[in-house]
Amino acid sequence: MDVGALQRRITGSVVQRTHPAYEAVRRALVWNELKPERYPELIVHAASEADVVATVEFARVCGLRIAVRGGGHSWCAAALRDGSILLDLARLDAASIDAAARTAVVQPVVRNRELAQRLGAHRLAFPLGHCSSVPVSGYLLGGGFGWNAGMWGPACFSVRALDVVTADGRLRHASPESEPDLFWAARGAGPGFFGVVTRFHLQVYPLPHTISTSTYVYPLEELPAVVEWVNGAGPALSPAVEVALLLSAAPPQVTEGRVGDRPVCTVTATAFVDTPAAAATALAPLEDAPLAHTSLWSETRRATTFDGLYDDLDRFFPERHRYIADTVWSNTPGAEVLGAVRDHVAAAPSPQSLVLCAMPPPPPADAPAMPDAAFSMVGATFVLCYAIWEEARDDAANRAWHERAMQLLEPFATGHYLGESDIVATPSRARGSFKPANWERLRAVRNGYDPDGLFHGFFPEP
Repeated sequence: MDVGALQRRITGSVVQRTHPAYEAVRRALVWNELKPERYPELIVHAASEADVVATVEFARVCGLRIAVRGGGHSWCAAALRDGSILLDLARLDAASIDAAARTAVVQPVVRNRELAQRLGAHRLAFPLGHCSSVPVSGYLLGGGFGWNAGMWGPACFSVRALDVVTADGRLRHASPESEPDLFWAARGAGPGFFGVVTRFHLQVYPLPHTISTSTYVYPLEELPAVVEWVNGAGPALSPAVEVALLLSAAPPQVTEGRVGDRPVCTVTATAFVDTPAAAATALAPLEDAPLAHTSLWSETRRATTFDGLYDDLDRFFPERHRYIADTVWSNTPGAEVLGAVRDHVAAAPSPQSLVLCAMPPPPPADAPAMPDAAFSMVGATFVLCYAIWEEARDDAANRAWHERAMQLLEPFATGHYLGESDIVATPSRARGSFKPANWERLRAVRNGYDPDGLFHGFFPEP
């Protein structure tokens, strides 16, 4: 294996496992401070599309497999594979916007906050992910359950085409008209995708003129009543209102002399509309309910921006912490699902751990079917469970807490979401992130484009 030959072909850099800096580089590629003991043979930092093609060709000649890193959180560090090439795309961060056509072309590691700002300068927007520092690549490939999904849908359905380097070293343009099977797979395959996307061609949308958020905080023991209240308001809520329910430690506004460190239940409703009057109308179904007036703390119709939304959410996911994450989609009523973990949340060994539940309003009876794509698993309730802590000495306690939380949630699960599921610890999560027919089609398309398995897929089924 002539690593020097690859280095001479690319403008980026190559780090071999024998290099003195290898371990520092390997660890730096994992955002999570919980670093897996998996060791690629080579780490290639691509600086251009040509570097990606050269790396794929080199891997084929040398008989090495490839795993691709886009630079996001990837809680389980799926790109770390023993004895392979880790292809890091962190330098591919260009973006162009055609405001008149309402389109954008972005490279894989343009980050959510940056793209929101660049689009906002043109009064445009996109259903970007909820974490500001995450790039678009893995988010879009995994489906993309992001801001204002009730109006804009999962983000992958706003991908109109992709430029992809496939296992044969070809750069292909995938769209409904050109390479339709590759296009189908790219919208949802996540870390099981069998190529390297170098550009995403996106449909973007007018920026809502008014983004307004209402927040209500309750004692955790009030959870059943809170969920009943939110569910009761659901049919009257516009699809432009995004509702989330958070089980976590109390925020600073509440802890000041009132409930100490007791965990709380927080309801947040955000309206993406065009006028303050429209926001008041959209959020009124929650404000008019009696329970709205019994909260520990509340704030209604606070005007905000995408930057403000990112600031609000980022504080729950601090850097330089240890994380385990997993998800379930469920069609069971939210009160029953969350009730199963309520007491367990109160017993979390770390006050930073949390359970987050997205509760979209029920779709109208005449809602169109979801577009045909690999992304196919959704439910009425979306629950995300995060163990978050700082010290290695607390690993065992937090692992055990998270494992038990998922055991409590599993009986209600109809499926999972690739972008936030631990497909390493529980490989069956990958299959459970697709409808059965989509899973089988994905395998068939993969075999057609990558028959020799050059690209790592999902971790093996147990």
